[in-house]
Amino acid sequence: MAKVPAGRFTMKSLPGGGLDESGATRPDPNLPLYYIAKYETTIAMYADYLNEVGGEGAGWNARMARPERCGIIQEGNHTYSVSPGREDYPVTYVSWYDAMGFLRWCGLRLPTEAEWEKAVRGGLYLDGDRTADIHRDPNPLPERRYPWGDEDPNADGVYRCNFDGADDGFERLAPVGSFQRFASPYGVCDLAGNVAEWTLDWYSTSYHAGLDGFRMVRGGSWMAVPEGCDAVTGATQLPLQESSIMGFRGVRGPAATPR
Repeated sequence: MAKVPAGRFTMKSLPGGGLDESGATRPDPNLPLYYIAKYETTIAMYADYLNEVGGEGAGWNARMARPERCGIIQEGNHTYSVSPGREDYPVTYVSWYDAMGFLRWCGLRLPTEAEWEKAVRGGLYLDGDRTADIHRDPNPLPERRYPWGDEDPNADGVYRCNFDGADDGFERLAPVGSFQRFASPYGVCDLAGNVAEWTLDWYSTSYHAGLDGFRMVRGGSWMAVPEGCDAVTGATQLPLQESSIMGFRGVRGPAATPR
């Protein structure tokens, strides 16, 4: 897992921005230390979970068996295997509740939107906020659009993440870590594209808590346009929704309450 030091960071603002959807001024949240998975949860990891818990209500559905999308095959009495070659791809067709169940089994939880976004951009100081300025490591791009910086995902013909179309080398999903050169400042991979990732939070149009039945997913996916893979754009999904474009990763840190 990647360490994310305590401290402040810029949230929900592209360069030159500063307001949320409600028109409120953007704060700089101050988060405690936490750890976030460097990679999205893989198909092999999820199959291990299903085999361990026996499958009863554990989050398997028949669409997961499609090898071109997921490839977790149910065999007999709640035994699960992975289609050869699919082990390191991100698991999909998992609901918010499925993701929570897996992460509880691991001793982890979903990231809040704030934790997810800080993992993309880095803090205002990459080594955390300190009392003495001489020990600080300033973030050169605290409002970066993407994990790697401000360049478009396909700038100069270099593909930095897995998004819509096969020109990036992948028709659909890519194995986790395929774009490791373009990881975030903390070394977290695939925060842009591949699968949109569940977060802990309810949907809200402001920085204040929302509670209307929808959960937030972040990061874009293999079906997203490049702009949909930036640090700000999110989508709302009902927590029971399962999709070929949605997955998740885990966090270890202080207990968090959904925003």
